[in-house]
Amino acid sequence: MGKGKRKGTGGTARRFSVLNGQHELTIRGFTATAERIELEYHITPPLPERWQDNPDGSLDAVGPPIFFSVEGVDDLGREYLDGGGAFGTDPDGRFTEGSLSLEPGPAPAARSLTLTLMLTCGDTQSTHQLEMPL
Repeated sequence: MGKGKRKGTGGTARRFSVLNGQHELTIRGFTATAERIELEYHITPPLPERWQDNPDGSLDAVGPPIFFSVEGVDDLGREYLDGGGAFGTDPDGRFTEGSLSLEPGPAPAARSLTLTLMLTCGDTQSTHQLEMPL
C-alpha cells in the first residue's frame, strides 16, 4: 500500500442480495486515496449481456439496460459523488465484475463512509446502504 492509501473491506467481504433476490453483490475491495474512493465488486449470477457484437463491428442491444451508481457521506458530513466505473462478465461467464469510484478522496479526519449503492437492470431496481470504515 502506497503512502496516503487506505484499503480494506472492514475485515471481510460484504455480501447482500440485489435485484429482488435474483443476484448476490459482493464488495471485494475498497481503496481510498486523496483523489478518490474505489469499490471492487462482483455479482453472481452474472448480469445479462446488454450488447452483442456483429461480424461487421456493429452492436445490437440484446439485453436490458444496466445502471450502477454510488454516492456517499462520511462521518463528518462530507458528501462524495459517483466518479464512474466499469463492469463486464468474466471470461467463463460465472459472474459480473467491476468497479465504482467516488470523488473526492476522504478527508484525513474521516473514520467511516456510508455508501448508497443503486443498481438497475431493466425494470428491476435495488438500493442498498452500507457503512465502510476508513
